Amino acid sequence: MSDAPRLFGFPHLEPVIKEYESALGIALHLHRPFRFFSKPRGEPGFHLHLFALPKQFPWMSWMGETPMTGLPIAFGHPLREGARQVLIIPRRMGKGIALRDDEGNALAYLHPRNVFILFDLAGQGEELAPLLLRLLLDRSLKLMSADLVAQNGLHPDRVEFILVGLRRTTGMQEWDWREKRRVLARRQFQDRRWAQIGGEIGFLETEIRSTEEALEIAALQITAETRHLQEYRRRLRHLRGELINDEADLVRDLDLLSKCPDVADVTASPTGLRVITRRIQAAQGGKQFSLGAFQIDLLYNGEITIYNLTSRHGYYDHPHIWNGKPCLGNVRQGLAKLIGEYQLAAASEVVIDFLKTINPKDWHTSIEHWREISDTEDPAAPSPGILKPIH
Repeated sequence: MSDAPRLFGFPHLEPVIKEYESALGIALHLHRPFRFFSKPRGEPGFHLHLFALPKQFPWMSWMGETPMTGLPIAFGHPLREGARQVLIIPRRMGKGIALRDDEGNALAYLHPRNVFILFDLAGQGEELAPLLLRLLLDRSLKLMSADLVAQNGLHPDRVEFILVGLRRTTGMQEWDWREKRRVLARRQFQDRRWAQIGGEIGFLETEIRSTEEALEIAALQITAETRHLQEYRRRLRHLRGELINDEADLVRDLDLLSKCPDVADVTASPTGLRVITRRIQAAQGGKQFSLGAFQIDLLYNGEITIYNLTSRHGYYDHPHIWNGKPCLGNVRQGLAKLIGEYQLAAASEVVIDFLKTINPKDWHTSIEHWREISDTEDPAAPSPGILKPIH
């Protein structure tokens, strides 16, 4: 049922397409449209339109720009930087339904025999894209099971049994993917940490020698330099003992951080730790506001930057953050100590708590610029806007 020309350019998606075709006895067709619009197809089978809206609404292109918003996460999985956008469904779309993930993101538009994938699935990595395709197919085909039964002629109970089996396989593959991500994050963090600690040990040893020479030359500086010497030696002993005694605690803390409900992804960068959060909410004046998803970078040298990935207001990422630079107040000293001791997991939790805490006395801009969440509204629903790249 699958033909090579249809999958040209997407060989990593071919095993998924063939597996679902074989199990369900129906053809799945992939379409890569031009400029985000694709014509609904009526031929037998199901038609998957990658990163597209139905072409029957050409008036949208007259506006000069295809409406999009930021999408850092789909089905709970962080998307690749540079491919974090999703098309916005117009209010009047005729017959059809929107497919949303657990966070309220509209990821596909289901039209009879057609699935319009609204985010850049093909732009994800070759390991993540097949998993995202499976998750889309599992949820889409469940909602379109009546059409599926009409086309393949199987009993509805048989079709449901097949779909349940496919979803079970997807669940196992998703667990394997998350486990690989956790292992990779631990390995990256440990490698960077060992390299950084090795450099600091060398620096401290050099400083100790320099200080000892200075004590012999400048008697008047004995008191000050001795204090430096004691601090350097104390820090050196602490680092040498920490490599052995605290390694298990560090790995455990990193695992716990990756499982935090507010954390979507944890990775090690060449200079520290990067945390991608889920959508953060904050309360102020008896109201709840949706502030968006954030990228937190904690650097080994103590620098902290925080960027809003979905709901930036001009140069303001947050009421207390301007252009990625947070105003941490009295939290800053405690964070500097945690980072100096390489407790980046604990520091990340402090920063997340900071994002949820609003103080009108020292904010850069009012929280009223962000979207208020009503009591009946889904707080995870995305707000309109274009994702701004972070350099």
